[in-house]
Amino acid sequence: MSQDHPSETDIACYSQTTPPESDTFDAIIVGARIAGAATAALLAEQGARVLLLDSATFPASTVSCPVFYGNSMAMLERIGVLDVVDAIGAPRITRYGTRSPDLDLVARLPHAHGRDFAYSIRRERLDTAVLRRVQTYPGITLREGFRVSDLLWGAGQVVGVRGRQNGGPEETIYARMVVGADGKRSRVARAVNAPIYDRITGDTAIFYAYYRNFTPLEEPSAIVNLEPESRQAALVFDADNGLTVISVGVPSAQFAAARTDPEGTLERTWRSFPELAVRGHNAIRETPVVGQGPTDSFYRQSYGPGWALVGDAGHYIDPITGQGINNALRSAELFAAAWARTRRRTSWQWAMAGYQRRRDAETRPMYNLVAFGRRVQPAVDAGLDIWTPLLQAIARHPEITTHYIGIYNGATRVDAFFSPANLTRILIQDGLRYQLPRFAIGTLSRALAT
Repeated sequence: MSQDHPSETDIACYSQTTPPESDTFDAIIVGARIAGAATAALLAEQGARVLLLDSATFPASTVSCPVFYGNSMAMLERIGVLDVVDAIGAPRITRYGTRSPDLDLVARLPHAHGRDFAYSIRRERLDTAVLRRVQTYPGITLREGFRVSDLLWGAGQVVGVRGRQNGGPEETIYARMVVGADGKRSRVARAVNAPIYDRITGDTAIFYAYYRNFTPLEEPSAIVNLEPESRQAALVFDADNGLTVISVGVPSAQFAAARTDPEGTLERTWRSFPELAVRGHNAIRETPVVGQGPTDSFYRQSYGPGWALVGDAGHYIDPITGQGINNALRSAELFAAAWARTRRRTSWQWAMAGYQRRRDAETRPMYNLVAFGRRVQPAVDAGLDIWTPLLQAIARHPEITTHYIGIYNGATRVDAFFSPANLTRILIQDGLRYQLPRFAIGTLSRALAT
């Protein structure tokens, strides 16, 4: 895909071949999974004529084993697709949290937007259910199997795309804007040279698969099992169709070896946790092992003349946080609201700057939590751990544990939970069994607030 802006000759050529208004879409959205489908629905609701493109033909899997919560379900309900998601029949996950030899930080999910449960649904089922509903909305045209090869430029802005349908002849399609909803390795972002302006280096590779006959707990659950010494993790979520998804995290230093035997890496890692080995004694793997190497979290410039980015294309965060689906849906909402402002004579630049600023402000606290974890890891490795004692203090009090778990489903504000006043309150309630130094509380709070 071209990395350069158009030349004056290109612009002149475009001006001579501008199509009639009837042949121009209001928006071309590249990527038809959750972020793209939601964006299409929200724009079409405002009367836009939308072309939704995806190189895949659905149902199609992608690298993702998501969990999503009441805040995401509220947005799915707003775009009219929650009923088809509910109809998949996935178990309602009510218990969520983290376990390690040092602590048990698992609790019932608190209510968020009227729901106290989560879903874990395979992406090929989730994306397809949402897309099939959205493609019926007036104003939306869906083309599957369409691979975008480049963007069209004219008069200094993006005016459309070039691409091929299932390897056929090249086509040129025009639009008033092009929206990249095509994931963290976005083709649209590369085509416009969208810079990354904040980055957290990824330090964990992931491998996962879906299993049958994995013994469930008493209630459907999504639990992260940690082994601090080896820095390995195993996520176990009750998923759709009677399956259990198991995802393991492997330190980046072990990735080169792990990728030569992904099946063995997955099995050895999760079976090294005694409880999981017992629960999975009769488990049968039903899907191939899928994974990805250590991947950076980032913020990317998400708008420019005639183009914008939503979902992972503009902001990606470590999947351990479980925020991917929610962030995708929320960015679609914020972008659609910004586009509505352009129709009320607000300039594109002003409206899109507001979209990016609002998205960053909403997602920054959780992003900072990930960044803080990366920064303190060397101190933890050196035996100077201020993180585990705080989590242990939280875990000793069920009501505080529930409040903490709420940071993941939107019931609790991350920055409020980690404020100096709240951290001090937790330690006092813990009977001062462990008092973090005053400077440590301030350092933690500042790191998560900036």
